[in-house]
Amino acid sequence: LSGTVLAYLARKAQFVDSNYAQLIQRVTSVMPIADELKNKGMLHPETYSEIKAEQTSQGKMRRLFDALKSGGDRVKSDFYYALRNHENYLFKDLGKGIYSWC
Repeated sequence: LSGTVLAYLARKAQFVDSNYAQLIQRVTSVMPIADELKNKGMLHPETYSEIKAEQTSQGKMRRLFDALKSGGDRVKSDFYYALRNHENYLFKDLGKGIYSWC
C-alpha cells in the first residue's frame, strides 16, 4: 500500500483507538457492525460467534475490540466506516469537528 493509503488507514485507526472507552460504553448496534465486518472477511466465524454469545453490548464490543486489535489498521478502518453507517449519531458526537476528515 502507498504511504498515502497507510496514513489514511492510520487516521481511521487513531479515531477508533482514541475513542475506545466511549465506544465500549455507547455502541448499541454491535451485531450489525459485526455482520458487516464478517461479510467483508474481517472477522473469523469463531470470533463472530464469540461476539454474538456475549450478553451485553459492552461485552460484545470488548470482544470486537480484541479482533480489531489483532486485525490492525485495515480492520479498524473498516470498523470506522461500519460505525459511521450504523451509529451515525455517536460517530458525529465523538468526532465533534475535530476529525474534519471523517
